[in-house]
Amino acid sequence: MTTQLDSSIGLKKETTYGTGVTPDHFPEFLSESLEAKLDIKQGQGFRVGSRVGRVERRVLGKQWAEGDIEIEMAARGCGIFLEALLGASVSTALTAPAYQQNFTLATSDPLNSYTIQKGIPLLGGGAAQAHTFWGAVCTKGELSSSQGDVVKLKTSWNAKQVDTATAYAAPSYVASNEVFFFSEGAITIGGTPTAPTATALASGGTSVGDVVDFSLSIDSKLDTNGFTYGGGGRQSRRPVVGGMADIKGKMTVEFDSTTMRDAYLNQTSLAVVLTFTSATSIATGIFNTLQVYIPAIRTNGDLPNATNGVVKQSIDFDVLDNGSGASPVTVCLRTLDTAV
Repeated sequence: MTTQLDSSIGLKKETTYGTGVTPDHFPEFLSESLEAKLDIKQGQGFRVGSRVGRVERRVLGKQWAEGDIEIEMAARGCGIFLEALLGASVSTALTAPAYQQNFTLATSDPLNSYTIQKGIPLLGGGAAQAHTFWGAVCTKGELSSSQGDVVKLKTSWNAKQVDTATAYAAPSYVASNEVFFFSEGAITIGGTPTAPTATALASGGTSVGDVVDFSLSIDSKLDTNGFTYGGGGRQSRRPVVGGMADIKGKMTVEFDSTTMRDAYLNQTSLAVVLTFTSATSIATGIFNTLQVYIPAIRTNGDLPNATNGVVKQSIDFDVLDNGSGASPVTVCLRTLDTAV
């Protein structure tokens, strides 16, 4: 027997685009909006004695699937989402049993495709009904940390098709999988931080204590219009890079210094390192950690304005290539997961 709360999401990387595999990663998710998209055309030709479109002239032009998945960033099981969003990953053993996973922006096509399955129980305690999405590619995502809240990741997906005949894969979950919190966070803005390596986190930079919230969005600008003759109305060509990736962020900063104001007015490049460190030790001297390293941002405003209370600045910024050859964004996870 089930309740309506017994919904699940499972996913696994595909070997061949659009060829389904059995999901083996099951996140504890917050929401999802995965759905089939049908581009239906209705013939409009005139016919004596008829005032409405005819059944035999209704056709299915194109079909695909798309939607979002939002999760809480946890110590384990989230690497698959970061790899799907950024495109490249490396897992390196630290002191046993800990690993460091580094995720960087891919510089070659194509991005990975995944089989995603959602299970939705029938009302009244019925069995979960499987809706399986083949050829799912992550097109964009946003990592966010709000004051006093859990760190969250929302990803958007484009899939080749949805299938309802594939058997339901019962979920299995990682035990003691804690989430990352705002209270575990620390941020540096400016200075000259040392970039992360395969076995070391980013370090250094100028510590600040005036940031209230932070978000980072990545839009890979994929071309998802791969509908060609012979594809039966489905995407026969997988999504590929269709333009420059758009990486942006936003943070709210209390006005206790002129650093952000002057960086905006002078268009100064700033390095940003945001690190969430859990109190849970997973090996000697190693803790569950989530870190975002950005070598160069340029801010888009704003100047502080007078208000009846604490003056805050809403800082939008662009993530740019600093010409060093380094990824414009690197996300690091220190985890018990041996691989993504």
